[in-house]
Amino acid sequence: MVKRDPYEALGVERKASDADIKKAYRRLARKYHPDVNSGDASAQKKFQEIAAAYEILKDPVKRQRYDQTGDTGEPPDMPAYRPQQGVGTPEGFRWSGSFGDLFSEIFEGAGASGFGGGGSNIEEDDDVALPLTIPFRDAVLGGTVSFRARIPRRCSRCGGSGRSGRGACPLCHGARVVVENDKLSVRIPAGVTTGSKIRVPGKGRSENGDLYLAVTVEVHPYFARQGDDILTDVPVTVEEAYNGAEIDVPTIHGPVRARIPVGTAAGQRFRLKARGVENGRTGTTGDHYYRITIAMPSRHSPEGKALAEEFGKLYGQNPRSSLPASA
Repeated sequence: MVKRDPYEALGVERKASDADIKKAYRRLARKYHPDVNSGDASAQKKFQEIAAAYEILKDPVKRQRYDQTGDTGEPPDMPAYRPQQGVGTPEGFRWSGSFGDLFSEIFEGAGASGFGGGGSNIEEDDDVALPLTIPFRDAVLGGTVSFRARIPRRCSRCGGSGRSGRGACPLCHGARVVVENDKLSVRIPAGVTTGSKIRVPGKGRSENGDLYLAVTVEVHPYFARQGDDILTDVPVTVEEAYNGAEIDVPTIHGPVRARIPVGTAAGQRFRLKARGVENGRTGTTGDHYYRITIAMPSRHSPEGKALAEEFGKLYGQNPRSSLPASA
């Protein structure tokens, strides 16, 4: 059931026209859409509330019933949003089927495969939303990403009407849009995460519209991120762990010389202060934590076996003596 007044949920007056209601819904749906608010439960709840309110007010019968009795009826099922794995396209873009499907209602006339369609009904709003996948390093440090994007633009010849005189527009052939393959360079702010939104002014359906990019950060083969901290595993030799050593620890900012204490055990964690992610909101920088793993020699030899047996005599007790015998 709709818990809020649907007019209040969409931010429109009771006398609002159908066009005003549709425009308000699409504006709010873009803002709170799950694809541009990844992992934000409050945004997903808001998106469902907006969709339920629009379901009532877009239907003349349901709207009249609500206006007369306050009865919202039963809204349609709103299953939990589940993002789908995207499919790679050239120069950094990865389209997600769910992204286009859900936005097809928000951007009327756009196809599910990334707004490349151009149907018979073009949304009056000039904004466009697209997903963008960026490298881990650019997400942490910032940078400039160049890519090509297929953006449906209002036909400049017919002004988006699809008509020229009594016939179809010869440029868009009645589709009302012309899909342009733009090459864009976008500045990525330092510290963005998956779910962040980047606005590119003037790159929407017309010069009055904007392009909104929903960011997905690629998984790095070595670094992992936890909030503003960076996490890594660093392998050391048995000799380095036992005797202590100075080693180079790779960080996202470059290698740092660090001291491994005598008797370091596998799994121990150490911190490099302020070598993590700079937070633009708080002005603070996270830390870099590295966990020690013990790397064994790749070659087994009689000499190594004899040394290992001598080394084993240094243990005062069985290292598994504290483990339970069974569950």
